[in-house]
Amino acid sequence: MDAGESQFTWLIGWLVFLPACYGALTYLYCRTAITGAPLKASDILHILPLAICYLLNYDILFSGDKALSFVTVPDTTLFKHTLTKIIFYGQVGVYLALLITMVSRYQAKAKQTLSSYSPDIFKWIWSLVAFMAGIWSLKLLFYFINSAPIVNLLADCLLVLMVYFVAVVQWRNPSLFHIRQLTTQLERPKGSGAKASADGVLDPETRSSILQLVQDEVKTQALYRNSELTLATLAEQIGVSAHQLSETLNQAGGKNFNQFINEYRVAEVCEQLDRKSERKLIDLAMDAGFSSKSSFNAIFKKFRGQTPSQYRCQ
Repeated sequence: MDAGESQFTWLIGWLVFLPACYGALTYLYCRTAITGAPLKASDILHILPLAICYLLNYDILFSGDKALSFVTVPDTTLFKHTLTKIIFYGQVGVYLALLITMVSRYQAKAKQTLSSYSPDIFKWIWSLVAFMAGIWSLKLLFYFINSAPIVNLLADCLLVLMVYFVAVVQWRNPSLFHIRQLTTQLERPKGSGAKASADGVLDPETRSSILQLVQDEVKTQALYRNSELTLATLAEQIGVSAHQLSETLNQAGGKNFNQFINEYRVAEVCEQLDRKSERKLIDLAMDAGFSSKSSFNAIFKKFRGQTPSQYRCQ
């Protein structure tokens, strides 16, 4: 259709470069969804790829004919169009790398410092990352290898499906991607931890004493029943730094904080089941400190080699 036949063709120039911000939007979405932290003023810098594409192609933004020509005839020798392509597709690689680094960092931090860490949350996040990588792989295939329109159409359809799927899933479960208390753990001052590291490694006798103290406190006061217990709050209650507690659990106890606390939780549930408790498994799990049914089942099976239901049946 001729560009002049529609009053909306002037929008083509603005919409054609819009995917240049998809990488940034996915990155920011995952960051805010995981931590619950609000966007910062500095996040406006993430629209830079889109702004550059607009500036390089300002002449087609208000011309439907030029915009259609740019879309339908992608091969060009103009330097600004080549630079636009580099920015348009390059931002995807940059933000995929940032996204993978960020999610890996958050996952490692959650494992080390949160007793309520659930691997299911990160399964969703990694699936989202893989889906995004697949969509842009199809777009790269369309523009650089196979120019069949069906490839580009498939990529666009998958992108729309991804947006709707994430919206519906999070609408039904707003906390699906959110990890409680992770924000405070990431923003916690590093002064005490850095000092402990600079002072040297704890000697075996000190580690043994701290481990014994922690075990006594956690067991006698049933601190593990607090589903929001973190490495930092436990260290503060014991009277040591988070760095010292982490080192003690890893070096003297042979496990990280998450494993250490969940071992007590699984033991309590097993004790109740051994006594032939008739209570529901989810009630036993919540009383023991687990934050969700999925994390309870996953952790229980990891420790006991079978599901809670199988353990009860035997």
